[in-house]
Amino acid sequence: MRRIVVEMPAEDFLKQRGAEPIYRMVRTFEVLHQLRSGPDGSSVIIRLSFRDPCLTPESVFGAGGGKVQVLDAADGVFTCFVKLDGRSLDRCLGLGKRDGYVVPPLGIVDNLARITFVGSTHQVGRFLHRLDAKRIRHRTVSLTDLRVSERSPLGVLTDKQRAVLTTAFENGYYDRPRRASSKSLAGSLGLSSSTFVDHRLKAERRILSVVLGQTSSRSPPRLRGGVGRFAAIR
Repeated sequence: MRRIVVEMPAEDFLKQRGAEPIYRMVRTFEVLHQLRSGPDGSSVIIRLSFRDPCLTPESVFGAGGGKVQVLDAADGVFTCFVKLDGRSLDRCLGLGKRDGYVVPPLGIVDNLARITFVGSTHQVGRFLHRLDAKRIRHRTVSLTDLRVSERSPLGVLTDKQRAVLTTAFENGYYDRPRRASSKSLAGSLGLSSSTFVDHRLKAERRILSVVLGQTSSRSPPRLRGGVGRFAAIR
């Protein structure tokens, strides 16, 4: 996986077909945390200010049917949680579910838009081609291999487990309805179906152990009272 950061004039970004009207209203816009993002919508925590001081997050996002909760406001700068169904930066850029991911840091400051994109080498190439096709002037700020932080839950996985889990996620294995089978994903990685499933299950358990604050070596809690007591309250 690779991470690329591109910078472009805000006016070029706003001129593209399908750009959300809300971006034209903001003076500064920064995504602090991205909880969900895709062609079907987004849920983010953002910090922003508006060109018109009379505007508020509720009046801008709420008018389009979005859900807004202002977390902090000071000197015309708002920090808020926003949920938008069917609207996202991915959609503005024409990104589908298999085209990679737009992730923080991203935003608009001082008439410049900066976007961070994560994907395979092929997906990064398609992303840049898409910007060229939309005639968006841009420059690459950085292009690096995506390294997993030791603080990330993915850091507890082996390389094979990480490859299996990310491949499953990127190809829609966890979508509903499911868009890929264990057999097809195993074949793409050169693994047998049983080996693929074994790596996936171990990876999921390790991730859950980290999320739940437990270690894989910790034994499951023991029920007190014995079988007879359990049977009595069943």
